[in-house]
Amino acid sequence: MIRRTLLVTAALGASLLGPGAASGATLFTLDGHGWGHGIGMSQYGALGYAQHGWTHQQILQHYFTGTTIGQLPSGTKERVLLISSRPSIHLSFTQAATAHDQEGTSRSLPAGSYRVDPGTVAGQLRLWSKAGGKYVWKGIVSPLVVAPRGGPLQLDDAVNGFIHDHWWGDFRIDRSGGSLSLIDVVGMERYVSGVVPCEVPASWLPEAVQAQAVAARSYAVATAGGGTFDAYADTRSQMYCPVEHQVAASDAAVAATKHQVVKYGGQVAATFFSSSSGGRTSSIAASWGGTNQPYLVPVRDRYDGAGGLNPNHTWAARVFSPTALGAALGVGGSVSSLDTTIDGPSQRVLSVLVHAGGGDHALSAGDVFSRLGLRSTYFRILQVSLAAPKSSIAGDAYHLKGRLWPRPKGAFRLESKTGASGSWQQVQAPVVLDSTGRFSINRRPVADASYRLVRKGASSPTVRVRVHAALTLSKKGGFHGTMLPRLAGATVTLERLSGGRWVSAGTGTVGAKGGYRFSTAVTPGSWRAHFRRDSDHSSGASPTLVVPSARYPSFRGAHRDR
Repeated sequence: MIRRTLLVTAALGASLLGPGAASGATLFTLDGHGWGHGIGMSQYGALGYAQHGWTHQQILQHYFTGTTIGQLPSGTKERVLLISSRPSIHLSFTQAATAHDQEGTSRSLPAGSYRVDPGTVAGQLRLWSKAGGKYVWKGIVSPLVVAPRGGPLQLDDAVNGFIHDHWWGDFRIDRSGGSLSLIDVVGMERYVSGVVPCEVPASWLPEAVQAQAVAARSYAVATAGGGTFDAYADTRSQMYCPVEHQVAASDAAVAATKHQVVKYGGQVAATFFSSSSGGRTSSIAASWGGTNQPYLVPVRDRYDGAGGLNPNHTWAARVFSPTALGAALGVGGSVSSLDTTIDGPSQRVLSVLVHAGGGDHALSAGDVFSRLGLRSTYFRILQVSLAAPKSSIAGDAYHLKGRLWPRPKGAFRLESKTGASGSWQQVQAPVVLDSTGRFSINRRPVADASYRLVRKGASSPTVRVRVHAALTLSKKGGFHGTMLPRLAGATVTLERLSGGRWVSAGTGTVGAKGGYRFSTAVTPGSWRAHFRRDSDHSSGASPTLVVPSARYPSFRGAHRDR
C-alpha cells in the first residue's frame, strides 16, 4: 500500500497578536475516536454491521480486504502462557490425572491439591501433595505435563488475574533457574471458547459474536509457533478466560463457526482486532510503524458507533489552556501552536511538532498517546485563538485577529454579542483565513462587544472589548455636547476639576440625535462631560475643556469652541 501523508505545516515565527493587540486568548481542544490500535476488525463495528443484517462472513471480509473463509484442520492446539516466573505453582483437580516428565516417567495422580516446586537439582521439579503433607514425586525432569482424565484443571492464580478458576487442556510446567512457568496446551476450539466471552459480550447479536470467534481462531493460528508458547493469556495476545467465564451464547458462536478461519493467499491471516476504530480502520504502518499487509488496509467503518452503544466511537472533548497543554505534554512552558503529521488513509496521527516557550519539541503519536492518556491515535488537537484590544472608543475602528489551526476544511463562524444581555450572532463581515489559518478584520462597534470563534468541535475563549462612549463638550451658548452612541434618555454629568478631583456641576439628558445641554453657567475652570456607564456601554468622558478667566485670555486657537 502506498501511504499518503498529510503534513500540516505553517510559518509560526510571527505572533498571533502582533505588537498592537492588548488582549488575546487561545484554547486547545482535544477530540478523537475509537479505542485501541484500530487495525483490522472493530468489535463494536462488527456489532454495528450485525445490526444491519450482515453475516459474520461479510463482516470479516469487509475488515480484512481480499480474504476468504477457509477451514482449519481438526486437532490444532494452542499453547497459552498462564503462569510466568513463579517460585511455585498450585494446582488441583477433582478427578484423577496423569502426569509425565521429560524423560517419560509417568505417574497417576489422585484427585486433590498439589504444589510444584523447583527440585534440589538444577532442571528438576518436585510435587507436594496437600492431602499427604509430603512430596509424593521428586526428581521430576522438567517439563512436567499434567493431563486431566475428566474435567478441567484448577489454578490458584493466573497471569491475567483469575484466581481459583478452571482451565481446559493439559498443564505443562517448566523450570528456568529457580522460577517456574505454566503453559496450558489446549485444543483450538476450547481455546476460542475461552477467548470469545472475554473479548465481546456474549449477549451481542450472534453474527457479531461469530465474527469474533473466527477472528480469534485465525489470529491464534497466524501468530502461533516460534517459542515455548504461542500466546499470552491477556491483551498482549487476546484475552483467554477460564471455564467459569464461558457462557452458552458464546459457546454457540464457537460451535457455529467450528474450524473456520480467515485466509489470504492460501495462508491464515493475522486477524487483528480492537474495541473501536472510531469510524476508520488503521494499518500496521500507521499504528505501529511496521510493514503493512495487503488485507489490513484502512477501510471506512460506518457502523462503528453500533447504534449508539459504543461509548468510544467519539470521545468527549478535553480543553486545555496553552500552559496546561504544555504541562500535560511535558514540554515545559506555554504551547503556542502544534503541527500534526497525519496518515491519509487511516487518519491516524503519526507525529506532533509542539511549538512552546522553551522551543520546538518533536513527539511521536505514541508519546502524545501516553502523556495525554488517550484511547487511540485517531485524535486531533484543535487550536482556536482570538485577540482584540481590551478597550476602544465608540466609532473608532480596531483589529480583531484570530487563528484556526489546523486550518479547517469545513465551515467556521466568528460570532459577536453586544452588551451583557445580547445573544450570539454571526459576524457578517467576510472572514478569510490565510494559509496559516489566520485572519484580521476591522470592527467599529458603539457598545461593549464580546467575540468568539467557533469551529466544529472547538471554540475560542470569549474576548470582550469595552467600548467607551465618545463625548464632546463646547461652551458657546452654554455648555453642550454630543454623545456616541446616541443613548436617548441617558444622563451625562458635567464635571469641574476641583482640588485635583472631578466634581459634579450639573447633569444633562441625551436627546434623540445624541446631543445634550447643561444649565450650568460657563465660568473659568477645567470642565468635562462624563458618562458613567450602563449595562451595555462603558463609561466615557470628553476631552477637558479649559475656560480661561478674562484676565488671562487663551492663546489664539487653543480650546476653540466647536
